[in-house]
Amino acid sequence: MSNAESSALQIAAPRADRPPLRVNILSAMQRANTKLMPLFPYLHAGAMVPCGSLIIGNEKGSHGQFFHSNTEDEIVLFWAAQGGTMAAGQVFVGGRTHGVNSFLKNEKDPQSFGINCVTQRQAEGRAQREAYTLKCFKCRTDVFHREFDTTPPPDALEARHPFPTIVAAAQTFGVYNADAALRTCPKCGHVNEPFPVSEWGWDKYAAQSAKTTQTLSEISATHRSA
Repeated sequence: MSNAESSALQIAAPRADRPPLRVNILSAMQRANTKLMPLFPYLHAGAMVPCGSLIIGNEKGSHGQFFHSNTEDEIVLFWAAQGGTMAAGQVFVGGRTHGVNSFLKNEKDPQSFGINCVTQRQAEGRAQREAYTLKCFKCRTDVFHREFDTTPPPDALEARHPFPTIVAAAQTFGVYNADAALRTCPKCGHVNEPFPVSEWGWDKYAAQSAKTTQTLSEISATHRSA
């Protein structure tokens, strides 16, 4: 191999403001406030974004099902599971449009759980689009569909740019839940139940992110004016 070929295969050193980080996903999920929580703060264009999820069955809970579309790749790896449709060590690549649910055989069994990591690629040099779709519980016709732009800024850090996939989910399903007309199936007329956003934690992540980003902006403004 020539020196030129060898140099072309070398990975450049990380930027000073993006040092390599590591995290134990079990410890991270112990403190998580949402499913699909970014494990690292780097959300910039071209970043690989591993996100952790911990789903536990409960006697009153139902996580529902939705369909997620993404122009970028997603890879799912299960780290631990009990009573689920996936076992620890199983990995799969999500399709451009893929179904999402709890992966639990019995969602009302509090002993059932699953811990997985979804790694998403952030678009680089192109637009990134995502969408959420809900189907009628009775006849499986598409009832609700919303697309949104998640093109990442070149230097996005989560503290100032909360993960758009989660924030968009909280906003999108909030609109759906608030309007019975949007939940009414155009084919069979069935009025679907509101989607259980709180079971996924997206509303909490969005609300807490709004407060922290606002606080950071106010602190920055104070420092600039000082």
